[in-house]
Amino acid sequence: MKPSARTPEALVITPVPNVTRNTAFEFHRSHLGEFMLPVTSTAFQQIVEARQMVVVERQGEIVGLCYVKPDGKELDTVSRWEFGGLHLSPALRGRGLGTLLSSVAITAVTRADPKPVMGYVHQDNPAGMGLLVHRLGFVVTDQKVRLGPDDAPGHLRRDSAGCATAHVLRLPDAARARLSDDLERIGLDADSPSVPVTLRSE
Repeated sequence: MKPSARTPEALVITPVPNVTRNTAFEFHRSHLGEFMLPVTSTAFQQIVEARQMVVVERQGEIVGLCYVKPDGKELDTVSRWEFGGLHLSPALRGRGLGTLLSSVAITAVTRADPKPVMGYVHQDNPAGMGLLVHRLGFVVTDQKVRLGPDDAPGHLRRDSAGCATAHVLRLPDAARARLSDDLERIGLDADSPSVPVTLRSE
């Protein structure tokens, strides 16, 4: 039953359990846009098993997803986390839920292993830059990642040479600590990082 205009909508942000892994993978694949890099089924399974994939659920249905996984871009010899895969159903956007989902994913992973967090945003994607930079506290570095024509076929907007370029962003330690502190105030459990959310229907 669809909530009325005055009925609060109950959601939960939670790591993906193995039993719903396939559903979460289909959500990821079906909502890939021109700026999102796909994750293979095997890699997705590894992320779920490591509890690095977080979703928003509404009445048991997945309506949002993101992950924080080991970074495989090998920019240098530093071990990092990679934030990515963020998608939220259009009806739930613009209400701070994407920021909260991202914060839970980052905090849940980095509390156990506080290594640096990176994000990669396509050069033509101003929306992604806005969320990561202005709301989560990422900073734009002077690095870029260039993916060749054979990388992630069928996804990512490309230039005339068939290449896709992404800005490299870094989450400073102070911003990561602030996200953790904010979530602690609303009751995030580090051992079972699920957060109940109530949204007022518009």
